[in-house]
Amino acid sequence: MRIILLSVVCVSFLFGKNVICDNDSDCFYIPQKVLEMGKRVPALMYLSCTGAKKADLDSITFIADSLNWIIFSCQKSRNHRDVMLNHQDIIKTYHKAIKSYPIDSTRVFIYGFSGQGVQAMMSMFLRPTLFRGLISECAHSGALSLAKWQTLKGKLVYLVTRNKDWNLSHNYSLHEQFYKHGIKDTLIITAGEHSIGTAKDLFKAVKWLDKYSK
Repeated sequence: MRIILLSVVCVSFLFGKNVICDNDSDCFYIPQKVLEMGKRVPALMYLSCTGAKKADLDSITFIADSLNWIIFSCQKSRNHRDVMLNHQDIIKTYHKAIKSYPIDSTRVFIYGFSGQGVQAMMSMFLRPTLFRGLISECAHSGALSLAKWQTLKGKLVYLVTRNKDWNLSHNYSLHEQFYKHGIKDTLIITAGEHSIGTAKDLFKAVKWLDKYSK
């Protein structure tokens, strides 16, 4: 069991750093190098409490460029909306991405903060064959009852919380349960209250997923 305590701290892809959004307001970014590589690569789905927007992906394109990942977002999934509707739209966006872009379907991950971290867990628990793992930031353990542990073998879970986060105890519980059931996970605790981290923090999380999913 490992706990780490840290201090706070419609455009063509061929023309480079462009995030493209479709009629559902779902957005996608594929690095130029991925196009040149001609092979399937890992991908990260980004969820936001207020519905992910183009600006969310714009701020993390450097992660995709650095690791040769595809990043995409599900705009309809958000807090204060029926979680099953969110889940249905997440799955719809997933299939759209897999169909349209050179994504390695065995290495698709999902990220969410707070309520959308819970949503990310819920979608992985309900559709474990689709998601290899997740990044959950400052989320609670409300979706844990949906976990069918025998279906989660080989998954990767990166948990992030703050030392004054109201969900801190939930993250300890999540970490203990994943460890107990043999799920590869890590728990990162930074100083501060319930808040979303920086793009650099997310980069560290994606690098961890990249390392352990190879």
